[in-house]
Amino acid sequence: MQYMVCDVQYGGRITDALDRELFNTYGSLWIQETIFTPSYCFNNLVTEFSYCIPEAVEHAKFMEDIEQMPGKDAPPIFGLHSNADLTFRLKESNEMLTTLTDTQPKEASGGSGLSREEQVKEKIEKDLLPTLPVDFNFIEVDERLKVLKGPKGLGESGKMDTVPLNIFLRQEL
Repeated sequence: MQYMVCDVQYGGRITDALDRELFNTYGSLWIQETIFTPSYCFNNLVTEFSYCIPEAVEHAKFMEDIEQMPGKDAPPIFGLHSNADLTFRLKESNEMLTTLTDTQPKEASGGSGLSREEQVKEKIEKDLLPTLPVDFNFIEVDERLKVLKGPKGLGESGKMDTVPLNIFLRQEL
């Protein structure tokens, strides 16, 4: 079983030699004869979830137990310090921020002499602002909403707070 899991099924997908060695170490630790004993526990540490082999023989019970497993395992399950997850997340965040910074447009020394941000601002002012509709006077709109009638039975004219459609329209505006 160790060979099938660690070398054949997953081992072929692991490209780093140290990762393969770590995976084989976990395989030799977890895949052994003792897993066939009743109520075998993979890790006796106190965690949120007990990783023990179910005592049931029915397939449905095994599936129920699998569904109850957490989506993310805690570092102590793998023999790591509880701060390992924090360290991993900090490293991942720093890598993401570095990637975002590296892929951000750089200022080009073109003929216009404008930075990238200034070029985008100029394009917005030139192309998009003229296409916007004229601003509306909210006080005027509010007065018109107060006299709008909703569907029959939902409220009276002049009571904007009681007509749900008027309330919705006002919120949208």
